[in-house]
Amino acid sequence: MSGSKCDGTDTVVYGDGRYTLGLTDEKPYLKVGNETFMLTCHPYEPCLYITGKKGSMTAVHNAFDPLSVLKIFRGGETVTSITGREYDAKDFCQMVEYAAGLYNIQIDEAEKAFGQRPKRKDQKPQKTKEKAACEKSTPHPKEGGIIKDGPFFELLKNYPDCVIDYCLVKSEHIEKGRNDHRMALVWAANALFTDENGEVIWHFDVAKADAREISADELFSFPKDGEKLTYRRAFLEPPYGGSYTGDDFHKLNAALFPNGTDDLEIYEWTTDWSEYFDEGHEWWGTLCVTVYDKSLDRFAVILASATD
Repeated sequence: MSGSKCDGTDTVVYGDGRYTLGLTDEKPYLKVGNETFMLTCHPYEPCLYITGKKGSMTAVHNAFDPLSVLKIFRGGETVTSITGREYDAKDFCQMVEYAAGLYNIQIDEAEKAFGQRPKRKDQKPQKTKEKAACEKSTPHPKEGGIIKDGPFFELLKNYPDCVIDYCLVKSEHIEKGRNDHRMALVWAANALFTDENGEVIWHFDVAKADAREISADELFSFPKDGEKLTYRRAFLEPPYGGSYTGDDFHKLNAALFPNGTDDLEIYEWTTDWSEYFDEGHEWWGTLCVTVYDKSLDRFAVILASATD
């Protein structure tokens, strides 16, 4: 099967008894049995991102731009990775299936899916005309886009009773607008909801999260009686009481957003996509916000959920 229409928004590029590779709303995906993986790419280093149904994400460096290779596969052609291995659509599906869940690897590690299958004897390593493979290696640490230190985190140590979880994420501009915020949320969930060995502490599925854009005034607003949990209330009114003041709140946010609030793009997310929020749903409340600071080119992910 190649290039067929599944419905008005879904184009199937390749399909067999095991794999379905295609586009839904112009977004590449691979379906393996009943599991679907969304495929995205870093724009500067063709780094294939594979996002699973629980929000887990694998980065395959020096790999492929999925939009480019799907276009090539639709034309019945093949692509060649930087290692010199030739791929048809089924090979690509096998590599993605093998890599999914491995977190952060290079393309040659992902190609272990093929065992010792030889490269084409008449093919030397090269890029395709669509630049599907990258000739430059830019290794990333296991933490990927997570920022783990700096002035904000030093100040946060002074507030050990704070029930809010913060995560700073480097901006990679994989997609624009809300989808870029969603990718930051994926990074944060992987960092906060799994342990050092990659074992899941709270199950999550970021694909289920929905969001609305809000203003900085709304983010930092004073809560009203009976109002849902807000960022300010989560800091000042934890479920067991607290001693932090409004001055503490301002001080912490001055370190989090040192250039002010004019350049902030903010999305408030639903909280029905992870077990992390279950306790907060019982009574106190839940909070999930992503804030892109254009002046720093980074995201702040702000989460809260607690019970008495």
